[in-house]
Amino acid sequence: MDDLSVLYEDRYLLALNKPAGLSSESGSASHPSAETWALEYLRRTTERQQPYLRVAHRLDRVSSGVLLLAKSKNTLQALMAQFEARTVTKIYVAEVEGIPPNEFGALTHYLGRSWDRRRAVLSDKPFEGAQYASCTYRLLAYRKGRALLELQPQTGRFHQLRAQIAAIGCPIVGDEIYGGPPWQPHAIRLHARSLQLRHPNSGEELILEAPLPETWGWINMR
Repeated sequence: MDDLSVLYEDRYLLALNKPAGLSSESGSASHPSAETWALEYLRRTTERQQPYLRVAHRLDRVSSGVLLLAKSKNTLQALMAQFEARTVTKIYVAEVEGIPPNEFGALTHYLGRSWDRRRAVLSDKPFEGAQYASCTYRLLAYRKGRALLELQPQTGRFHQLRAQIAAIGCPIVGDEIYGGPPWQPHAIRLHARSLQLRHPNSGEELILEAPLPETWGWINMR
């Protein structure tokens, strides 16, 4: 896969730039995954036939960007503890249809799932089964009725960013579930731009970054 690349690697971690349309984890599905690609990569580069490798966080198949994997069980547990404690800073970039009402904004909702569990349902008030969801956005650029937004979630709910940004009239390009214009199958223009966390072994700050896909056409944006 020419558009899947290694962003960072040491004896504990492997970070990939996952393309949209590719699943993060291997499983029963027939389509390929970044985890499977990474296992083959490690077999080639380490000559270990059964290397340990597990995805440490969720990145939807339809999204692209930074995907972090652990090379040992202890590393995986340490990483998952950071994600669960919400000490990892996640920055996303999205291309959306429409221009947001303000250059900066904070979005708060109560989020549940639809009856078929396939999409998020939002409300300004609590309801049965809902969880609190919060994120911020910042306008980076705009052109021809579309905007490029930086998104930072404070919570990690199902389809949170997709649903919350659509709720202010700016659905993500390709995200037809939430009213966005079509783009390409199994892909939306939501990109995990960076992860900031503590290295599970050294404790030092680690910032992992993935450039925007060239196919988006925002040439002057990092």
